Amino acid sequence: MQSFRRSALALAAITSLMSCPLSSQAQTAAATANAANANEETVVTISAQRRLEEIQKVPMSITALSSKEMQTLQIRRLDDLKLVVPNVVIEQNTGTSSGAKIFMRGVGTDESLFTADPSVAIYIDDMYVARQTGAMFDMFDLQRIEVLRGPQGTLYGRNATGGAIRYITKKPSGESRLEVDTRIGNFGRIDGSLSGSASLGGAAGGSVAVSFGLMTKSRGGYLQDITNNRVVNTEAVDGARVALAASLGASTSLRLSIDTLRQNSGPTYATGIVDAAAAVRFTRPVNNADGNLLTTETNLSNGLNELGQTGISLSSATDLGGFEWRNILTWRKMDNELFIDLDGTAATRFHLYQNQRQKQKSFETQLVSSGKGMLSWTAGLFWFNETNNQPTRQDIFSPGGVTTVSQDTTATAAYGQADLRFGGIFKATLGARYSHETKDFGLNALRANGTLNFDFRKEDSWSRSDYKLGLDAELGKNVLVYGSATTGFKSGGFNGRAGNAAAAALVLRPETVLTYELGVKSTLAGGTVKLNANVFRNDYKDLQLTAFDSTGASVLFNAASALIQGVEVDASVNVTRQWQVGLNLGTLDAEYRDYSAANRATFEGKQLKQAPKLQYGASSSYRFGLADGGLTVGAQLKHVGDHFQNLAATEIIKTSAYTLVDARVSYEPKDGRWGLALWGKNLGDKRYYTGGFDISGLGIAAAYLNLPRSYGFEFRYRFW
Repeated sequence: MQSFRRSALALAAITSLMSCPLSSQAQTAAATANAANANEETVVTISAQRRLEEIQKVPMSITALSSKEMQTLQIRRLDDLKLVVPNVVIEQNTGTSSGAKIFMRGVGTDESLFTADPSVAIYIDDMYVARQTGAMFDMFDLQRIEVLRGPQGTLYGRNATGGAIRYITKKPSGESRLEVDTRIGNFGRIDGSLSGSASLGGAAGGSVAVSFGLMTKSRGGYLQDITNNRVVNTEAVDGARVALAASLGASTSLRLSIDTLRQNSGPTYATGIVDAAAAVRFTRPVNNADGNLLTTETNLSNGLNELGQTGISLSSATDLGGFEWRNILTWRKMDNELFIDLDGTAATRFHLYQNQRQKQKSFETQLVSSGKGMLSWTAGLFWFNETNNQPTRQDIFSPGGVTTVSQDTTATAAYGQADLRFGGIFKATLGARYSHETKDFGLNALRANGTLNFDFRKEDSWSRSDYKLGLDAELGKNVLVYGSATTGFKSGGFNGRAGNAAAAALVLRPETVLTYELGVKSTLAGGTVKLNANVFRNDYKDLQLTAFDSTGASVLFNAASALIQGVEVDASVNVTRQWQVGLNLGTLDAEYRDYSAANRATFEGKQLKQAPKLQYGASSSYRFGLADGGLTVGAQLKHVGDHFQNLAATEIIKTSAYTLVDARVSYEPKDGRWGLALWGKNLGDKRYYTGGFDISGLGIAAAYLNLPRSYGFEFRYRFW
């Protein structure tokens, strides 16, 4: 609590400095000129609170990037966001190139099986994406992306205890546009995208607008499989998106969106990490004789990671005068067949096969006020259903039996949030949401010889009321201070990897978080400086934790609560009309608490996994004006502190602190018709662990590595 108070006092001091007027009129005039000439394609308005608002006036912690900013900063896939967002860890889930494990402010989930829900919600427009598997989306055909840190229990509800990530796609506008983008690099990288929009015409003076995007990407492997003399950890993805928009009369608009994605990247292989020196340090046998982290051994020559997913969304909006009525109907399916080697050796110590079939559908109806006057409000009803079925086999030293896991989930909610402006500068926010969730869970487990081991089925339900209380004040035109108390909820659940009926019968309690946040958002020096800062405290209860025991069995349980405190700073400066600088900083102080005496040895003094104590980043972009166009030079730096990959916080698979440096040089003629760029990522060729397994009883000490130094060039051309 003392550290939270110190942080709050520091924030108050920053706020008082921000409130001071600039003393030099010359400085102000120059700053205004710089602001007017700054990049016009930065995000100014967002829809994080279900209505369009100026980002600097929204009293919450948000990072938003436009498509142009993502291009400049080389944010091309979901995990690239960790380079620009404070207190976020995003990596591929272990063993799969399509899964995403996301932790925000120390809150997250790294178990990809569908019986363990994620703690950070992902949305494509207004479509909720329920699974970690398949969530490592590429950034194509986007207008912007919004990252909301902290629980979003009121407006977004289920599984958003850590926060939410929103992909906002390009909407059909009727504009005639067609452009192509290509990217070529080392490791055999070849990427391409084609996007466009048009008006299709229509009857009775109306029209139908269409937009579309196509993408393909492929890359060779970066890990040498010395057992089978090949490279592994390749990438191959194809995707498409199309949207249609039309009007029904003067007050109603409709939009239909369809997206599809196919991935055949193969599984992601781990590498053995115990060389001769590590064997002495950890008293473990050597499993990396050549000491090279870019080599691996595996006896799984026919590994699989084939994924396909498709989503359809139909939405409507009707203007009813003082408010808008919105309806969102969605359907999505995802299939993933996976066969992976988790042990990083040439023996069958731990192989995993699973074949997931998932379907989800939802309906949401909202009433959203115009936002004019003293009172703004949003109210809605939400319904969601998801079915999953997955045969699973664990081969530990020899082929295992097949366990078929199934779960049917139905979630409903009613919610509302209102803002009341008063006193000229103040605004109070009150939000509430009631959620009810039912899960019907089943396990049918066969032994390796095909006989029945056990058959288990159970249904359970959970209900929860969440709230948001907030107060903010505008201290002058360009400084907003705010405070809030917000809750979030993730329902209870079951252990889909249970090895016996007794383990399957364990029912998890819901996971909840209460977050207190104090923050300030400021736009200074005539608009050339944006400086946002906050302090927060998470009271995180009944953590749903996953671990492998020494035999390779997966254990899922509620065992502790946690206190997480931190500071976040996000700033951008237009130093001159040509030169922009960005900075971000995040700190975390995370400790377990409320554990039982029996669990003291497991939790006491341990740092939460995926919770670095310090992260910071910086970016810089300078544009050189040329007679026939412009040359832009940009670079980014990101430092991430030590953090652990497992619940036991073992040193052997700890991610040691690392610093990444990226750079990009681009040229664009005055008419903007085409562009050419040279790019490089991880220019220092840093190695770090993105995940790992430490199962001493099976002789496993293996880790997954980040992509080494990569580089190449891009070409973009706009036909019209």
